[in-house]
Amino acid sequence: MATQVGYPYNQIPTEAFIPAASGYGQASLCGCIGVAAACAGAVCEGDQAKKIVYELSEWYKETPFPMYQPEELGLPSTVAESTLCEQSVNKFMEAQGCEYGDPERKSRCAGVTADVTRKLIEILNEQLG
Repeated sequence: MATQVGYPYNQIPTEAFIPAASGYGQASLCGCIGVAAACAGAVCEGDQAKKIVYELSEWYKETPFPMYQPEELGLPSTVAESTLCEQSVNKFMEAQGCEYGDPERKSRCAGVTADVTRKLIEILNEQLG
């Protein structure tokens, strides 16, 4: 958006979203949901942004992740049933048999971020036409 549309998207420092990693450092809200909420808020009116974030969060809780696996690792899909990083990641690590710092977990979270980004764009396209 910053490159294709320019203002105001070229005014948003992407570094502002670094603290979202690892559930904001506390394994709380999944960082990709928090960043998606900020993005929705940047392009929608308040009530519409809230509706979009709610829809995205409900979808997140029931969707088997990761769908997107660019490294073709054959990672298992798990359903978070929550938007909390800790619950989402722990379900995956248990199914994969890995630890938090393992590359499989990192790849899974990258895939989830791509999945959430795609879904946010789909919802925004539906809502904003």
